[in-house]
Amino acid sequence: MSDPAGQSFRTVIGACPLDCPDACSWRVTVDANGRATKLRGNPDHPFTAGGLCQKVNPWLDNAADPSRLLTPLRRTGGKGDGRFEPITWDEAITTMADRFSEIIDRSGGAAIWPFHGTGNLGWIQATNGPHRVWTRMGASAHHMSICSAAGREGINYAAGSGDWLDAESFADAGMIIIWASNTLVTNRHLWPFVQQARANGAKLVVVDPIRTRTAEQADEHLSIRPGTDGALALGLCRALVDIGAADEQFLAGRTLGWDAFRASLDRWDAASTEAITGVPVPRLRQLAADIAAAPPLAVRIGHGVQRHASGGQAMRLVSCVPAIVGAYDQPGGGSLYSSSGTPKGYNLDAAHRPELGSRPRTLTMTNLGHNLTELDDPPVEALVVYGANPMVSNPQTSLVKAGLEREDLFTVVIDIYKTETTAYADLVLPSTMQHEQTELIDSYNHRYLNWNQSAVEPAGEALPHTEIFRRLATAMGYTEPELYATDEELAADVLDSDQLRDAGITVERLKAAGFLPLPERPDPPDRLFLTPSGRFEFVSQLAEDNGHGLMPNYR
Repeated sequence: MSDPAGQSFRTVIGACPLDCPDACSWRVTVDANGRATKLRGNPDHPFTAGGLCQKVNPWLDNAADPSRLLTPLRRTGGKGDGRFEPITWDEAITTMADRFSEIIDRSGGAAIWPFHGTGNLGWIQATNGPHRVWTRMGASAHHMSICSAAGREGINYAAGSGDWLDAESFADAGMIIIWASNTLVTNRHLWPFVQQARANGAKLVVVDPIRTRTAEQADEHLSIRPGTDGALALGLCRALVDIGAADEQFLAGRTLGWDAFRASLDRWDAASTEAITGVPVPRLRQLAADIAAAPPLAVRIGHGVQRHASGGQAMRLVSCVPAIVGAYDQPGGGSLYSSSGTPKGYNLDAAHRPELGSRPRTLTMTNLGHNLTELDDPPVEALVVYGANPMVSNPQTSLVKAGLEREDLFTVVIDIYKTETTAYADLVLPSTMQHEQTELIDSYNHRYLNWNQSAVEPAGEALPHTEIFRRLATAMGYTEPELYATDEELAADVLDSDQLRDAGITVERLKAAGFLPLPERPDPPDRLFLTPSGRFEFVSQLAEDNGHGLMPNYR
């Protein structure tokens, strides 16, 4: 193709890798010299529809920033000084392999901790490429607990998953509650579907302690006291029962433990709820009346709900509100939190290859400081950080700092810029950015799978994570062919399932289209809740067995 000036160019479809529910499809324009000259949203995508956010619009400027890491670095000063010298990739990989081999011989692979975050949400560079090498090495497994785990655990006890309601279905809602989400800023592509519902007469209520941009656009903003979401949910459940809005047919046929939960609502009258949440009695009662008058109810639950003590319990309780009015069985009704962890047909065994070895223990992300300073049998002797900056994103910063300052801790950080964490690394390795690598990207909000094709050659000496770990496998002397799979082969392994094949999802079709819809789910009421009983569980034996209580509660 050529532009009006006669210059030839090509367009490459990709997708944003950042930790955001929207997972936007984009287009990269590449000129005849192989340079990316423009990056814009892809208008053909059914959900993201061409828009990108202010954080991503300057992507190519960020990629060309002179402060970007472009060569491997080795520490020359004290830990935390941030003084480094350039080295070659061969030197860097050899150093890693030698240190890892020493540690494995002395303490076993469990002394090595791959610590990854959500700087890239892809299935190839972020998850599957590195995973195989760590399994072969016998390294500790990594539990990503820092973001949404409490909420997912809580809502799974009740509803079985956090994505009962498809994002596009908000257009069919009669009443919408956005609960602890600044959707206009952090989930902007959901907003047009909210607006479609409002154009059809739906009312929008925002529950948030802060008057955000989204709250300003709502029909009503309930500014609750921080951390009292569970109490508001209980009071709203009680108010719905009091006005006769409970859907007894749904509750009898599709739920478990309703009678016991209803009895627990006795103390949650409107006055008691106001005393805790600050929501006035008339407003609580009016909200219940509005929900009853305009079905179906759609609830978008944000991550803020579960970032308090007992946040998982609050998530259980908020998910109970649409259950009481039977919204889960109504088109356009139910709740949406996150589809992370919800089965989508991916073949994770084929992707991760557990037969390559074993991961003898699991280390929790949020306990980084404790694990680096107090863990033994064995202690953590090597830390490899990628897609994360724990010096600014982990709790107990002083403990994290103390751990990273250990002279006996061999630390490798893979990143695109120097960060607060790279200052403590023994080796810093330059990573490619999304438009320079191949990636498979889905969303924890919409139900489309994106293909990201590398559009240009990597800047400087930057390498994709997959290539870094292929080189490490060679230096470690590993011979298993699975460790040397190409990026497309890794993607094909993720997609190797009958469910995805039946939906027509293959690497070839994804590359051609740029995105494809994930398999359709049964419509309610044919869709079962992904709980042990297949019903919505007001009472959960699994939660009780795990120490979280038979019924959700407010603390």
